[in-house]
Amino acid sequence: MTKTAPKCDPNLKNSEFVWLEPYDYLIGTPNEKPTESSDIRGELVRAMNIQHVQPAKICGYWFHAKDSGLNHTIPASQDEAVVYYLHGGAYWMGSAHESSPNAGMNRHLLQRLSQCAGKVPERLFALEYRLSNHKEASDGSYPAALLDALVGYLYIIRACKFSAKNIVLMGDSSGGNLALALCRYLRDEQVAEMPGSMVLISPWSDVSRSHSGPIQAPNSFSTTVLNKNSDLIDPSIMYRNTSNCAFLGNLPASEAYLNPYISPVSLQLDYSGAGLPPHWGFQNFPKRIYIMTGTAELNNEQHLTLAHRLAQGTVRGVPEYVGDRVSAGEPVDQFTWREKYPRSLRFADSNLRKQHSGMWDDCPLEDREVVLDEVKDAIHVFPVFSWYEPERTLFIDRVVRWLAHEPMESGSNPSTKK
Repeated sequence: MTKTAPKCDPNLKNSEFVWLEPYDYLIGTPNEKPTESSDIRGELVRAMNIQHVQPAKICGYWFHAKDSGLNHTIPASQDEAVVYYLHGGAYWMGSAHESSPNAGMNRHLLQRLSQCAGKVPERLFALEYRLSNHKEASDGSYPAALLDALVGYLYIIRACKFSAKNIVLMGDSSGGNLALALCRYLRDEQVAEMPGSMVLISPWSDVSRSHSGPIQAPNSFSTTVLNKNSDLIDPSIMYRNTSNCAFLGNLPASEAYLNPYISPVSLQLDYSGAGLPPHWGFQNFPKRIYIMTGTAELNNEQHLTLAHRLAQGTVRGVPEYVGDRVSAGEPVDQFTWREKYPRSLRFADSNLRKQHSGMWDDCPLEDREVVLDEVKDAIHVFPVFSWYEPERTLFIDRVVRWLAHEPMESGSNPSTKK
């Protein structure tokens, strides 16, 4: 199920292949002392030193709306929008290749966008980032994918000349996790501007077991227990350990619980400093964020935690609910604090009780739009499967309306070109 980089340009029918040499787009090297102008610093340097990860030649695929006349050699026109796609697969499988299921979804998305009025993306770049394995951490364990995603992002901005505000960062499953990590790095290190929008499809937001509970005593109310027979993800310990161990490499298991780059909604993150509510460490993330979840997913609860934490620090305070609106009207604290989820007494003393003492960060509320699209009885990343209809097409139509800045009323169709 894992992949290796192609040896030569593949023969393609529905996409264009490009090689990315990292130092064509990166400023500075990991072997130099980081400076203000270096693109590699902070969390990347720390994790790269532990894992012995280095920048590597990677590749990607350009997809275009049919009859658009575009190709990857044409630089962005003024205010042209683009989708930057990061595929899923638990960081150890999956591909951006045109034969992959997510590529079919992307072509469907571009086809629908091409029928839409207004400034919407007509091309999409899907990155083939390095995957992790159990043999050698330096091959692809964290932060290899984050480093590759940064190279891809800088390629789109610096070589293709797209403005960051016109980039739609999109990812499914672990690709959603990677999109969140990339935004955190851009926010923390300011090596480039934040993308204007982000679409997350069933994002893997908690790599730890903080939502599901310990292996020997899982939380009976967790969706990892309630949905164990309804999702396509294998709930077994073996599957989880296969992906987590390869992804963490030489890092201790505690990183999955305590590192927001790895688990941005872990319930054991330190809420002091920048992690305090109502922002929960998501200050200055993209101004428009769309999150999709299926209620039959093992990780459904993670997605609800993520959406409500992203929204609590905004002027609106709650997500805009679309789709089947399962969570609409529920108390937001139920999803942000997750008080009934067990933690250690030490953690409760230092963090949870801050809720009752009024200890919130003093950052102003942000004007961010957060949409939560809940699809009843839907499985993990269902939009990548062509047979999952009509839910798949209905979801894509909602995303198209959102990208076109159109009203999100249920059942309406995106405005078409005249």
